Amino acid sequence: MMKKISFILASIAVCAGFVSCSDNDEPEEQPNLITLQSTFPEGMDHYSIHFQDMTVTFTELNTRQTYTATAEHLAASLNIFLPTGTYDYSGIVNYTQTLEDGSDKELALRTVGSSVTIAGDRDLAITWFKSTPSQGLLISEIYAAGSHNAAHTGGIRDAFIRIYNNSDVTMYADGLAIVESDFVNSRANDYDILTPENDRDVNFTVGVVWVIPGNGHDVAIEPGKSITVTDQAIDWSAQVEGALDMTGADFEWYDDVALDTDNPSVPNLDKWFSYSNTIWIMSNQCNRSYALVRFPEGMTADKYLADYKGAYDYIHPATGKQLRKEKAYLIPNEWILDGVNLGNREMYVRGALASSIDASYACISEKNSDPQRFGKKFSRKVAMTTVDGREILQDTDDSASDFILKAAK
Repeated sequence: MMKKISFILASIAVCAGFVSCSDNDEPEEQPNLITLQSTFPEGMDHYSIHFQDMTVTFTELNTRQTYTATAEHLAASLNIFLPTGTYDYSGIVNYTQTLEDGSDKELALRTVGSSVTIAGDRDLAITWFKSTPSQGLLISEIYAAGSHNAAHTGGIRDAFIRIYNNSDVTMYADGLAIVESDFVNSRANDYDILTPENDRDVNFTVGVVWVIPGNGHDVAIEPGKSITVTDQAIDWSAQVEGALDMTGADFEWYDDVALDTDNPSVPNLDKWFSYSNTIWIMSNQCNRSYALVRFPEGMTADKYLADYKGAYDYIHPATGKQLRKEKAYLIPNEWILDGVNLGNREMYVRGALASSIDASYACISEKNSDPQRFGKKFSRKVAMTTVDGREILQDTDDSASDFILKAAK
C-alpha cells in the first residue's frame, strides 16, 4: 500500500517563466508550470528516518536538455518549469535510518518515469519506491554483445556474466539462477501486457532460466571475489584477433545440440528452461534484462516449471492485434537478488524489470544496432575500497548510475 504524505509541502521553481520580445516582436515560448504530486512508501514519517535533499531530473528526449527540481526535505508537492516536449524523469531522496541497535543505515527513495508529454501547465503524479542495494551477490559485469567476428559483420560467442560477492563473508552460488527477460526493452516491443501475473511490479517474465549446480556449499565466492559464467568456454582469441580467452570461466551454458560447443573441463549450468529450440545466445543487441535469482528452499526444476508458467496476452504496438505468448515463465520479484536492464538510447522505452529492482538501464550506445557495441562490457562502478583492499561495488538499483562501459578483457 502507498499513501500520500503531506507532512512537508515545498514548491521550488527551477527556472523562471516569463515572456520577452525578440527583434521580430514574436513572444518567446513560456515554460509550463508542472506540479509534482508525490506518493511515498508507507512509514516514511517514522521518527528514526532523517532525510537529505530531494531531487527530480527531467530529460527532454529530443534535445537531451535536462531540468532539475530540488527540495531540502521530503516534499509532497514540488514545482518545476518545463518547455513543451516529451520527457523521461528520475528522482532520488537519500536518507539515513537509525536501527534498533543504534547504528545508522544509508538508504534511498527513487522514482522514474518515461515518455511524459508536457504541452501545458499540469499536475504530474509521481510514485517513489525504496531502493534496496545488495550487500550480497550481484552482477558486476555483463558482456552481452560479445566480440566482433573476423569479418566484422557480427558478434561471436565469448559473452559472459560475472557474479561478485559484495559482502564481507563467504557466500555460496549453488542453486543461484541466471535469467533473461522475455520482454524486449525497445520501442518496437513495448507491448501492452494484458495478463495481470506478468505485471513488472509483481513478477519478472523470463524466457531463459539457467541454474548453477551444487549441493549448497560447492560454489563458494569469497568476499570481493567473483565467478564467471560464459557461453562457450574456449579460447576465442585463437580464432579472432581481439576476442577473449574464456577457458578460465567457472561455468558455461551448454545447450547439448550440434550447434553448440562444450568444454568438458568447465562445468555446465543446469538448464531449467529456454525459449529456444536450439541454442540460447545472449541478446547481442543489448536490449533485454538480466537477473540473479535465489529460489525458495526446496524448489526443483519440475516444481518450478509446473507452478510458474508465464504465458501472457498482449497488444502488438504495430498492428494493434491481441496476441498470446506461450513460452515464458514467472520469477516473483521477491526472489530477485539483483537485476539489470540493458538498452540503447534510441529505442529504449522501459525495462522488463520492476523499477524498484532497476530504476533505469545500462546504455550500450546512442543508436540502435550500433556496430561499435561489440567489444564493450558493462562494468559496475567501485563505490569504495576497504583498508584491506576489498572493493565494494556501487549498487543503487539504478543501472544508469551504477554501470559504465569498458573494453572487454
